[in-house]
Amino acid sequence: MIALGATLYSCKKDGYFVGGELHDPKINMTTYDWLKSNKYGVFDTVIMLIDKAGVKEKINKQGITFFAPTDYDIKNYVNARSRALQSIDENLRWTVDSMIKYELPRFADSIDMYIVNQTLPNSVLTAHGAKYKNAKGKEVVVSYEETEDEKLGYVKGSTIRPKIVYFSYLFKPMDANVPASDIDLPLGIRTLVQTSNANTTTGVVHVLTNDHTLFFYQ
Repeated sequence: MIALGATLYSCKKDGYFVGGELHDPKINMTTYDWLKSNKYGVFDTVIMLIDKAGVKEKINKQGITFFAPTDYDIKNYVNARSRALQSIDENLRWTVDSMIKYELPRFADSIDMYIVNQTLPNSVLTAHGAKYKNAKGKEVVVSYEETEDEKLGYVKGSTIRPKIVYFSYLFKPMDANVPASDIDLPLGIRTLVQTSNANTTTGVVHVLTNDHTLFFYQ
């Protein structure tokens, strides 16, 4: 496992932008194989859970977009579950092993939260955002927005603004006129995509930020 900063910036040296498009978005392998081949191992736990839950075919389904969580997102989830348990008993702790023992059916079902049954490369996305149905039939919003955040590649004073993808999960119905940038709790949660527009042989992959918590657990 590598540090967050290394995840964000080492990928750039291989042609990946944080939030922006890849230099060469065409990847000659399936979505599953691309995640598994990551040389930094940031999907190792994700792949292990996919294998144990038997849902490889879901993320390899032809013509989908997978908003891929990372191992950090799983860590954020087990830490949040641990804090909830420790509010009842300070000796209790939730781990990845707990997920394997008790939550594989939930994982198999909830991975659908991150799947949209159509390809969504950056070229079809807009700054305002559009609503799509995920594989669970729930509404999500995907947008491709300019940023002036220097941590995301903006150079102060420049007239050129980098563009980044956001994946927003909705908890309540949202009017189509509401821009994606206005989404906030309790309406929904906006999640930054740290690596976007990976076009595999089976679909499109957008990798979620390491600050995300799996299943949008709160």
